[in-house]
Amino acid sequence: MARPSLSREQIVSAAIEVADEGGLDAVTMRLVGQRLNASGMALYRHVANREALIEAMVDAVVGEFAYPEPRPPHWRDALAALANQDWRSYFAHPWFLAATATCRPVLGPKMLAAMEWALASFDGLDVTALEKLHLLSIVTSYGQGLALTWTQPDREGSGQYWREQLRGVGHRRLEAIPAELGDDVELDLDRQFAFGLERVLDGIEMYLTSPPARRP
Repeated sequence: MARPSLSREQIVSAAIEVADEGGLDAVTMRLVGQRLNASGMALYRHVANREALIEAMVDAVVGEFAYPEPRPPHWRDALAALANQDWRSYFAHPWFLAATATCRPVLGPKMLAAMEWALASFDGLDVTALEKLHLLSIVTSYGQGLALTWTQPDREGSGQYWREQLRGVGHRRLEAIPAELGDDVELDLDRQFAFGLERVLDGIEMYLTSPPARRP
C-alpha cells in the first residue's frame, strides 16, 4: 500500500508539534519523519534542510499569531495588540521565543509583513525610521525578557516558592512581599505582563510628546 504523499504544510506542522513537546533541539528530519510515518529523506523533497525547516516553523507561528487587521489607528493600541500577540505566542510555543529573541531572527515572508505592520504603527508621528525601530525594540524586548523567565518548566508553584524563601529573611521590604501575597495567591503572569506593558507604553508616550529638540 502506497504511503500518502507529504506536503510542506504537513511537515512544518509536525515539526512544530515536536518542538512544542521537546524544544528546538528535538527537531530533526528523522524525528519529524517518524511523526509522519515517513523517512527523513522523504522530507528533503519539500524542505532543503533542518535550518530551512525551522525558518518555516517560525514563519508559521508568526502567521498563527498575526497582528490584527485592520491595525488599531492609535500607535499605543497597535503596540499593545502587538505585544499581547507576541506574549501569547511565547507560551503557546516556548521554543518560538528562543528562535526569535536574537539579533538575527528568521525573516520569512510573514515575519517581514509583521515587522512592516509594527513600524506602520508610528505613521504620522514625527519620528525617524531608526527611532521607530528603537521604540519597537523596547516593546518586544520587554515581552521577550519577561517570557524568558516564565516559560521555564519550573514556573509552577513559583508564588509558593517566593513566599517560602522571603519569610523571616530579616529584611522588612522583602518580607512585605509574601505578607501581601498571602498563602493562597499564585503569581498572575498576565497581570504582571499587562502592568509592565502599560509602563513601557507610558514611557514611549512621554518620548513622543517631548519636543524633538530634546530627544537624543
